[in-house]
Amino acid sequence: MSTHGSRVLSLAGGTFASRLTGLLRVLVLAWVLGFTPLADAFNLANTVPNMVFDLVLGGVASATFIPVFVERLAVDTEEGAWRSISSVITGAILVLAITSAAAWVLAPQVIQGFTAMQHGATHHLAAQREVAVQLLRWFVPQIFFYGLIGISTALLNIRNRFSAGAWTPVVNNIICIAVLIWFHQVEPSPSVASVSSTQHLMYLGVGTTFGVALQFLFLLPSLSATDLYRLRLRLDFADPAITAVRRLGAWTLAVVLANQASLYVVLAVAFSLGGSGPVSAYTYGWSFMQMPYAVVVVSVLTSLTPQLARFATDQDFGSFTKQLRFGLRQSLVIIIPCALFLVVLGSPLVALFLHHADLRHPLLAGTVLRILAIGLPGFTLFQLGIRGLQAMQKARQVFFLYALQNILTIALAYAIGRHSMAGLTGSVSIAYSACALLVLWVLSRNEVSIWSELWSVHVRRTVAASSLSLVAMAFAYSASTSTVGIGLFERFFAAAVVGIVIYLVVLLVGQRRQQSHLKERRGPSTHNHR
Repeated sequence: MSTHGSRVLSLAGGTFASRLTGLLRVLVLAWVLGFTPLADAFNLANTVPNMVFDLVLGGVASATFIPVFVERLAVDTEEGAWRSISSVITGAILVLAITSAAAWVLAPQVIQGFTAMQHGATHHLAAQREVAVQLLRWFVPQIFFYGLIGISTALLNIRNRFSAGAWTPVVNNIICIAVLIWFHQVEPSPSVASVSSTQHLMYLGVGTTFGVALQFLFLLPSLSATDLYRLRLRLDFADPAITAVRRLGAWTLAVVLANQASLYVVLAVAFSLGGSGPVSAYTYGWSFMQMPYAVVVVSVLTSLTPQLARFATDQDFGSFTKQLRFGLRQSLVIIIPCALFLVVLGSPLVALFLHHADLRHPLLAGTVLRILAIGLPGFTLFQLGIRGLQAMQKARQVFFLYALQNILTIALAYAIGRHSMAGLTGSVSIAYSACALLVLWVLSRNEVSIWSELWSVHVRRTVAASSLSLVAMAFAYSASTSTVGIGLFERFFAAAVVGIVIYLVVLLVGQRRQQSHLKERRGPSTHNHR
């Protein structure tokens, strides 16, 4: 097996375990808090640290740290390179500390901004906001620890160590699951009114944040086996690495601002719709949709990014294009069937895992998941193309692409998303799908053309097998009308098995036909040669 293949498998294994426990965490969260105002307060408050981290460091770190670190190690002495890396990391830690303190102070204003579009009952809305503010203040330290995790992961990746970063989120998820189960024991029927200003709410917030802190601590053994001893607390604003991060980071920060503005609009519009936990429905649906993307695409891209950065530094665009095509092919042959599976069986999947196997009424999270799944291939193409441009340090082009995608999302959200979650979720899928092709065009303008891979023999075979599988699943699912309990599970399971079997059979037949054609072509040439 190739080194890249081994890395991807290791990453995929860790990412799968992380996402599986993350999915279990979502299931437990839905079981404990349901689709209620309290669930929306929790999910909103727990989303903000991720948004703030992405805004002040996360986006910049993922887009610039690895390319800049790889470049310094390639063009400078080992000692000089680590001086530069130390300056970048010291500056990042300082920014994290200042931001965390500011977020704690401004927590009420942050929650007010997210809920400003909601005009429901004043008393209930005020209580929900108060709980969200309390939770957010306990969640704020996550910003600092997410930053340390991002820095640590970048240091590991430049030394081609990927497994630790993929596996450690499991620790975070297990801690959070345990905290949620404990919370259910002490608050069997929680509500905004019952938990407001209680120690139980404090323990829920502290326990959730402790999971993130422990995730960072579990990275330390792997870090100690790298060049961690070379790091020093050093801040030199004239250092070439700081200059490079600042140059690239300015555009990246603009990208993150656009992304967070878009996410803010989506969450604020969702909150304003009211009803049975729209923010939670979007959060849970997004989590389910991200499962195949994170396991497959993120694993592929994490392994490829250091190689792409090196090829870009050497201006070896032939090898760069070859690797990016390989990553695209690996991604699409898994993402396409997964997307179609979620389109057909998204609602029963949500019912089985989040609604106590009850599909007697339309489920908001099921609708969100199915619509997001339609846009999953486009989302994958967009993210893969963006990662390629980031490896080439094309920060300005990345900004304009993200800006266009986010402007389109916001415009569609206001145009078709203000009255239903289906329209709001559709805004996200349409924007990513429309901009995916534009990203590929921009890549081709930078001497990296991967268009042909969209209709390669592997992708064509996958599309054919997936399409037939979709039809088979739809027929199998419609053969029964069960909407609750074991009957729904049997209906879902039968449709899933039929779809998987049809997919594998069609795929196998296609592969054998291709092998037969290859043998026929080789036969005459071999005979003439003799």
